[in-house]
Amino acid sequence: MARLVEALNRFFGRVEILALGLENERSAAEVALAKGMPLEAREHARSILSVLPDSAVGLALWADAAEDAWLDEEVVTALADLTKRVPWRADVWLRLGRAGQRIGWDGARNALERAASAPEERDAARLALLDLCDLDLAAGDPARAQRWLDRIPAPLSTAPDRDAALRRAACALARGDLDGARAAAEILGEPAAIEGRAALVLARLALAEASAAAGASAAALPPAVVTRALDLGLRALVLDVPGAAELCASLVAASRDVLVVDRVRRVVRAAGALDEPTWAAAFAFAEGRRDDARQALARGLSAGDPAAAAALLSMAVETRDLGALDALAARAKERGAAAPLLSPDLLRLRDAAAMAAEGQGSKALDALDAVTGEGAAWADDIRRSIARGWLPAAEGGAAPRPAAWSDVLRELARTAKLLDRLDLLAATEALAVERERPLRAAVVGEFNAGKSTFLNALLGEDVAPTGVLPTTATLHWVAWAPDPFARIVVRGGQDRVVPHAALKDTLRALAADGSKVSRVFIYAPIERLKRVEILDTPGFNAPDPDHIAEARRAFDEAHVAIWLLDAPQAMKESERRVLSEISALGVPVQILANKADRLKPDALETVLAHVRDSLAASAITSLTPPIAFSARLSLRGRLGDEAALAASGWAEVEALFAEQIVDASDALRERALRRKAGRIAAELAQAASARAAEDREAGRRARAEADRLRASAAYLRRERRTIAAAIDKALEPARRELAADLRPIAALPEERKRTDAGVRAYVQERLVTRLSWPLSVEIARAAHAGGETGARGARVAEGAEEASAARAASGAEPSPRAAAHVRAVLMGMVAVHDAPDELAARSIEGVVEAAIDAFAMALSAEAEVPVPPPASAAVEQRAQALRAALAAPAAPAGA
Repeated sequence: MARLVEALNRFFGRVEILALGLENERSAAEVALAKGMPLEAREHARSILSVLPDSAVGLALWADAAEDAWLDEEVVTALADLTKRVPWRADVWLRLGRAGQRIGWDGARNALERAASAPEERDAARLALLDLCDLDLAAGDPARAQRWLDRIPAPLSTAPDRDAALRRAACALARGDLDGARAAAEILGEPAAIEGRAALVLARLALAEASAAAGASAAALPPAVVTRALDLGLRALVLDVPGAAELCASLVAASRDVLVVDRVRRVVRAAGALDEPTWAAAFAFAEGRRDDARQALARGLSAGDPAAAAALLSMAVETRDLGALDALAARAKERGAAAPLLSPDLLRLRDAAAMAAEGQGSKALDALDAVTGEGAAWADDIRRSIARGWLPAAEGGAAPRPAAWSDVLRELARTAKLLDRLDLLAATEALAVERERPLRAAVVGEFNAGKSTFLNALLGEDVAPTGVLPTTATLHWVAWAPDPFARIVVRGGQDRVVPHAALKDTLRALAADGSKVSRVFIYAPIERLKRVEILDTPGFNAPDPDHIAEARRAFDEAHVAIWLLDAPQAMKESERRVLSEISALGVPVQILANKADRLKPDALETVLAHVRDSLAASAITSLTPPIAFSARLSLRGRLGDEAALAASGWAEVEALFAEQIVDASDALRERALRRKAGRIAAELAQAASARAAEDREAGRRARAEADRLRASAAYLRRERRTIAAAIDKALEPARRELAADLRPIAALPEERKRTDAGVRAYVQERLVTRLSWPLSVEIARAAHAGGETGARGARVAEGAEEASAARAASGAEPSPRAAAHVRAVLMGMVAVHDAPDELAARSIEGVVEAAIDAFAMALSAEAEVPVPPPASAAVEQRAQALRAALAAPAAPAGA
């Protein structure tokens, strides 16, 4: 930056200095500065000021000399005095702001803001805006930092503004806007060897992109990504870029790659920084010595090392170390710091982790909903951990322990309500009821496989109707009741309640008159039904497609399926296809071969071998190896025929049913509940993701529109003089109409014009009516054109194409707020003008400038309307966490 004295020498004459005989002092000071002797120059400058205290040239010499000598306190003093002499000089305010930052002066930001507000000095104003952006980035306010960038005018040349692009990328990363960061990074390209800050931003972008794609911390990222980020990070570290040490240290702490750790260790050793708490902790984390790492950083915290706190925080987030968060929280409590070491997000995360550890999973999830930013990935890990804790996995091949169903069902119901999925809410409520019901076993197979006969044999009574034609067959649900009866559900008609003996005839009668039976509930006071309910399904080869669909729906209802084969023609292709379907749904299946009494022993063994081979070839698992028996003989035996019972093979079937189904009913029910809950969770997760995607797109469009408004406002402020001149000419037709409206007033006495309230009110009404809308429209057109131009340079209008096209088609119509601001300016102009009727005949360029400023203020206010983060993001994360937990592999079917 040029010396101040050179600029002010051209502006201020040296008459006073010559008159007081101080020219030799001035000349000697400049020579000393040129020779690199700032202390000598300082003495000459002080000599001038001792005689002429308010000399702008003397103050500029003192400031230049003190700056060269690194005497920042004196620089601030000299420049603060100089601003009183030349308050319009942006370069003086800029130098004052920068010197003030170096010594922590409270007025530094204000000085930079004064420099940024000087539109006539574009270079100094641009540098001040960049500095203000840096201040807000460092303070953790990327939104405000971005607004400073929006005020930077577009470059006059075609070359992109790399400094602004660098900060745009940093702002976008801080806001979590990866698209914006990528767009800005494209302008940066590959950084030069000495561009450390650009290298750091690109390193952070590489890590953010990979983390977003993988949903993981640095420890689980692809090695190529870590290597790229580390290359860039080390370059920034060597160039001593703020934040580079924290990034490299966090990469080391999360790494388990010996080569990566050793490479960084060599760089740090060469810099003589191995013993610094940040690096000592990073290498300890990498080697698994977490306690040593925390102790190293605790020593740094105790010594007041701010880098230690930043490193501990970064490593805590990267390595998911709650102990490190506790250490930071404890340190902040000890110091009684007004500004805690943990951000509100991380404090919420820490509290949520404590709730989860105490078994308050639902409360923890609610707390995690508000965690965004740096703690978002960690919060998602905790969500998934909570969901997995609700659904403990099987251990050692055993059946899974019961899930925390009250928590799981509450979470499913909550999500279904938030997504307005009443169907899934009803399904969740049905699961809550199902938990209290007996096990459901579906008897399935093709028509005429003997399913109903088997069911009757199982219950020891002739309960289920047999011999019914396939055209009348439907799903029979057999359950316990103190009295025997059947309820026939007729589609579109009244239910029929009949005794068991009348069931078969009633079904035939309903079929004869064309009634559609959707389901038959058969109740009987049989003790076994208190533990197991039976679903007797239609045959899969029944001619009515409705019956096949009903049989398939039984899979959704059942906890376990018993498939009956017709032994003389077992494992046809149609059976193998449906069995594969059942197996794919995760329903445990037991294969039984019925009608064994129709085959000789050697033929029966051949059939069973064929069944076993077919099951193996189709990857279908039976709870136990297939068993052959005769349902017909079994039923006769169960009704009293001992010889038939002995010949039926029923004893083996009975033992299997007791051991593998009845005794394992809790485990089978648990598996079925998880399977059904998993389907609900998968649908909810899909719906939540779709809703979240819509909300993200809406938010992106809203942010893009807000950015466009800011760019338009900045353009109007920068170019208001040029715009005002053009608009003043464009308003000629409106002013002619206004002149015609005010012509009657011209004949009135001057005194009346000034004092008559009615006349003044008429002039105000006509002026506002004739000029406010055309003026507002012209400003809106200029703002639209300038905002779109700025958007192309700053990528602020992406996502707002539809709105942009609509504005162009409507002539860039101003918003009601902006039009009201313009109207207020015009009303104020009339109120303070002595002869308002003369306004129609003269240029109002100054008034137009004021209206442009007011319009820009309205745009800025509209841009600042907050866009609340959509709740659907948290809903999606919770739904995905539960879906993943329910999708985890369960115990084997036979466990």
